[in-house]
Amino acid sequence: MSAEEIRKSFGQEYPAAVTVLGVRMPLEKESRFIRSYFSKEHNAGAQISKFQDGTASIAFDELQREWPHWSGAERQEFCSACNWLHGNPEFPDMLRYIMRVGHHLEQSCIASSVAAALPQDEAFTLLKEALEKSPTQTANLTQGIALSKHPSAVALLREHLADLWSRPDLWEPDPFTNWTAFDATCCIQGLLELGQSASEFEEKVQSLSKHACEGNRNSCVTFLHEHYEWLPKPEAPKFGA
Repeated sequence: MSAEEIRKSFGQEYPAAVTVLGVRMPLEKESRFIRSYFSKEHNAGAQISKFQDGTASIAFDELQREWPHWSGAERQEFCSACNWLHGNPEFPDMLRYIMRVGHHLEQSCIASSVAAALPQDEAFTLLKEALEKSPTQTANLTQGIALSKHPSAVALLREHLADLWSRPDLWEPDPFTNWTAFDATCCIQGLLELGQSASEFEEKVQSLSKHACEGNRNSCVTFLHEHYEWLPKPEAPKFGA
């Protein structure tokens, strides 16, 4: 996208500030790959990839050379921003490299890009291997596996859901989010998006909708309400009201 196209989406003050859902957010900080915006008044923030407007760039050989020297935060930032490199002829090789050498959270962060940018069989194999090695926070990986629409995706997600459902920490309370329960919610979402029957998972969804953790109750509504009429619709953001 050009800077002018971004200004049409985020307001004419970009890049000094953006307006999202009626809320003006001034630039809080800027790094190599991301601009971060925040409104103290509304406690609302946004991040915009600098690859989106072309003010950041990187070649595959640069990534290979620099990755070993980046901090974990820098690697995560790149992975969060790099989806806007889709269409760059070197992007598939960048994804392959990160799936080979990256931490499981970095691999998780690029899962949807892997599914979209790599050949189906290759993408599925890479995401399956990452899922099998990930101890927790697998939601992005299962979403990527579902996005791949690989013939073996349903079987893999069913197996993963069964494993999540058997874990003793599934129902533990948490002040923010129980990640095992969140992973289960997103795994069910992936299965539904792949055409599996909503009635098959209804009992599990009912249990997740009553989870002790408010964050999990909210995520159940957010991700699954389109498939279950008895789930309420999520509340629309009220920024700027």
